[in-house]
Amino acid sequence: MLTPTLVRPIIASSDFLGVFLAGAFVIIFGAFYAMTVTLVKLKKLQKWYIFLAFLFWGLQVYSMFYLGVKIHSKPFTFKAMMIVMIAYLMMPYIYFRIISKSEERYKDEKKESKNV
Repeated sequence: MLTPTLVRPIIASSDFLGVFLAGAFVIIFGAFYAMTVTLVKLKKLQKWYIFLAFLFWGLQVYSMFYLGVKIHSKPFTFKAMMIVMIAYLMMPYIYFRIISKSEERYKDEKKESKNV
């Protein structure tokens, strides 16, 4: 009977800090991207701040790329990480579109119920 084995790449001890910081930067830059897009969409910040949000997203992608290189990701995993980054770019816009459409629908239903 074969026992399943998990093959993990060895991360050099000299790369540990870089891997740790890259993972932390992915989270931090992702949070700043989502926060900036949200504040622009809520009109709490001026529209030109969206470029700052895209800068945060670009830094997040670079951090994810660096992380993938340092942990020796396989090609499939690397492609999956980049697809997730593209999805992360679009998700705030999809979310706000869904919210705005549902608010419009709710307002229309509220107006119709008042007219009856």
